[in-house]
Amino acid sequence: MLGTTFGGNHLACVAAIAVLDILKEESLVKNAEEMGNYLQQELSKIAAITEIRGRGLMLGVEFLPEFATVRNRLLFESRIFTGGAKNNVMRLLPPLSISKEEIDTFITELKKKMI
Repeated sequence: MLGTTFGGNHLACVAAIAVLDILKEESLVKNAEEMGNYLQQELSKIAAITEIRGRGLMLGVEFLPEFATVRNRLLFESRIFTGGAKNNVMRLLPPLSISKEEIDTFITELKKKMI
């Protein structure tokens, strides 16, 4: 017999249903698609970015090699945390509820760090 301590218990099921309700009520999937498109559009305007890959808000952004330190600068100078894959690839996975204004702030700070 195989079982788990917490898997499938009543509390976990109620929490999962609540998450699904919020996703629907707040149109988070639609927002992710719209803001993902906007983010990709804004990133594509930056000459030092050589490739943008991914879907929605889950993106990999590849830079020219000379901009490999941009992730560290964003973190330590602007307190913006991003993931990394290689030295010159930034992984972005913002919350599904991100706003246009928050994306604009990120893009502004990113451009400042690339000077």
